[in-house]
Amino acid sequence: MATGGGVASGGNTATGGASTGGTTGGVSTSGGTNNPAGGNKATGGTSATGGSKATGGSPSTGGTTTAPDAGASAVRIVGRTAPGTAAGSVEYSWCGVNINARFTGTQVSMDMNDGSNRNRFTVVVDGGTPKTVTTVSGQTSLALATGLSNGTHDLVVWRNTEASPGGVSQFIDFSNFGGGGALMAPAAAPDRRIEVIGDSLSVGAGVEGDATCSGGINAFTNNYLAYGSVAARAVSADVVTIAWSGIGVYRNYGETTPTAASLTMPKRYPYAIPDTVLWDFSQYQPQVVVINLGTNDFGSGDPGTPYEDAYVAFIQTIRAKYAGAYFILIDMYGGNRLTRINNVVATLKSSGESKVEALSVSSAQNNLGCNQHPNVAGQQAMGNVLATRLKALMGW
Repeated sequence: MATGGGVASGGNTATGGASTGGTTGGVSTSGGTNNPAGGNKATGGTSATGGSKATGGSPSTGGTTTAPDAGASAVRIVGRTAPGTAAGSVEYSWCGVNINARFTGTQVSMDMNDGSNRNRFTVVVDGGTPKTVTTVSGQTSLALATGLSNGTHDLVVWRNTEASPGGVSQFIDFSNFGGGGALMAPAAAPDRRIEVIGDSLSVGAGVEGDATCSGGINAFTNNYLAYGSVAARAVSADVVTIAWSGIGVYRNYGETTPTAASLTMPKRYPYAIPDTVLWDFSQYQPQVVVINLGTNDFGSGDPGTPYEDAYVAFIQTIRAKYAGAYFILIDMYGGNRLTRINNVVATLKSSGESKVEALSVSSAQNNLGCNQHPNVAGQQAMGNVLATRLKALMGW
């Protein structure tokens, strides 16, 4: 199966199908491990990249992924994937990877293998109310929706949880559509593409929790509700999120001076599956790249010019992959952090980079979610600020 661009997610996917008229299955329980995120979590994961055993994606672009046993029918996967171990399958681990499909029938399930990861997914049918489902150990078929009106339906399945500790999910197919039901060709991809790069704030860590954070932050993480996802739905764009809790551009949370073994975002960024399978960047070419990195760099105090230097170098690396993209650098807190980001913008512009700017969301964000992360209202407000800028900047 080949990956690529994708359709607008969530509330933007309804395209003339019947209304849901039923329910989505398997509403989640919390679970998950107690790993704090963002400015409150060490990166974890593997300690070194060690090269690549394969390249994720497909030689062709266009954003259509042929479903394993669907003949001419297909699904569209938005996000980084790699070939899975089952025939015709794909695997993925970044938060926000979303699978978009159209089918006829009264119900639908997802054939998959999630190991014992207990990852959570948002399910949206015909642009209706999002529901959350959670896998169980050894899951092979996950019920997504039942009791639908007998007709054509559009489906989005969005991974809420992040690569660490969520691990790898393997998508095989959609099935169990009810009598006479079948998978159809998916809706066309929008010509609007965003990439979000960041830490736990971009993951949506702790967004559904509060100060008590009972059960640990991972139980309340939901990328579908993160500001980047919110903004993408508001402008009917695809979004790919490359985010990892505790990560920085120069140093990670808890570090004073990074070492050669520090897996900062510039080291993790090239991977489809961190940190083993490299991504084929020809598969997804965003018009806008939103970067929100700095919370963890500033966790041990002002990181100084090394932060600015690392940030500039990282953007220059991304520019080599995305020739026409516009960069928006998010500031969360103002003060000296905004000063550092403005310095990054100025340095880039002095070297000839014209498509870059800083955007402050400090007036919108809050720390009312789990472990002082933004809650649903905070992420929504941040997403609104970003969407407003995208509309003005891109004419979306």
